[in-house]
Amino acid sequence: MLVFLSCLSCRIVTLLLKLMGRGATTLPGRAALKFKRDVLRTLSRNVKVIVVTGTNGKTTSCRILEEGLKTAGKSYFINRSGANLITGITASFVMNSTVFGRCKKEYAIVECDENAFKEVSRYIHCDVILVTNIFRDQLDRYGEVTHTLDAINGSVKNLPEAVLCLDADCSLTCSVSKDVKNKLVTYGVSVPFAHSAPPVVSDAKYCIFCKNEYVYSYHTYAHLGGFECPNCGYKRPQPDFEVTKVLDSGIYSSRVTARFPDGEHELKINIGGTYNVYNAVGCAAALTALGIDTKSIVSALATFNGAFGRLEDFDLPNGHKLHIILVKNPAGFSQTTGYLSEIDEQAALFFSLNDNSADGTDVSWIWDAEFNGILTKDNFSELYCCGKRCGDMAVRLKYEGTGSKEIKLIENEDYSKLLDTAISLDKEIYIVPTYTSMMAMRPVIAARLGGKEFWE
Repeated sequence: MLVFLSCLSCRIVTLLLKLMGRGATTLPGRAALKFKRDVLRTLSRNVKVIVVTGTNGKTTSCRILEEGLKTAGKSYFINRSGANLITGITASFVMNSTVFGRCKKEYAIVECDENAFKEVSRYIHCDVILVTNIFRDQLDRYGEVTHTLDAINGSVKNLPEAVLCLDADCSLTCSVSKDVKNKLVTYGVSVPFAHSAPPVVSDAKYCIFCKNEYVYSYHTYAHLGGFECPNCGYKRPQPDFEVTKVLDSGIYSSRVTARFPDGEHELKINIGGTYNVYNAVGCAAALTALGIDTKSIVSALATFNGAFGRLEDFDLPNGHKLHIILVKNPAGFSQTTGYLSEIDEQAALFFSLNDNSADGTDVSWIWDAEFNGILTKDNFSELYCCGKRCGDMAVRLKYEGTGSKEIKLIENEDYSKLLDTAISLDKEIYIVPTYTSMMAMRPVIAARLGGKEFWE
């Protein structure tokens, strides 16, 4: 009876919110949990569940997994809205189940916040856990990286039957394998990229076990790469799924040679960026653990599109494109600027910084981000700052050095003005926003340029 009431209340709230034209993501889940706090235990019982967690890459990884299941002809659902706390996850399960709590789909892809995973893992049935990476994130919410590591470690222990997919190149992520009993699958990139270099600021400079400084045989980005502790011997394991050669690392896609357990494959990854090579090979490992065939996986990597707000493109009326690239921490910001440094077309850069709770109220993290020379590149002729903390962002750009370029402000979170300005410039537009800034500007952009709402 409680499962029925839980599902019914969730459906009623969802219907009311949609009639009001609002995204039904969190509130319906709250209603469901009021009746039965552990309703996920029932809802996830008869479905193959993959949970994706970690600091960066969760949403993009979920898009790749979705494409993989679709290509393989499987029935599935995903909390596509990015409502990755227990409320949003519960609502997604309810809306894909009967009113009596039996899931109508074969697979479920669950994006889960690292901190929320502690509670979700107590209730959900899970077949595969994909941990993308661990970086320093919102200091006011996550604290230091060891806090995130402890949260993931404890959550995995609640799900000992799940296959655990870990990034072998991340010394923090990989350390989870030392303290759990799960079947383990590792993935990584066994060669440096063309522009790989040691980070200026590292989130994992010292051994997680004995505190001695790591030595590296190579870096890919940030603290990822061929790490080894010369004191206790903790080191990068040989990955089960690994990139063995980078054939082409372009702006819009990458081509790599990868070794899977069934042999070598050439992969086209239909989105640019070093970090997305990791997302791709991690998803290959996870999809294989779910029983998806290699042919479907290779096809999915070549055809999937960027996730909501992550390298998402909109067509401008002047024939150019507007690109949105979400950032939320130093590692992600540095990788975004590394991506932008490869662009040679005439373009304008917009940085939009907010300090709401979902962004992190402490914006000092922007001083740890590397700009990779983009602010003085001739092709980036226009620099704009927007968002609640546009002044702080402008100061950060000034001290980085912009040459003779003027930094222009768009104050009061005026995203209509941002879009008007972008269209008037008659060139490619790259917008680099934090989370709540992206969530606020995207409906303005989608209303005029076309695009789905975030919950669709």
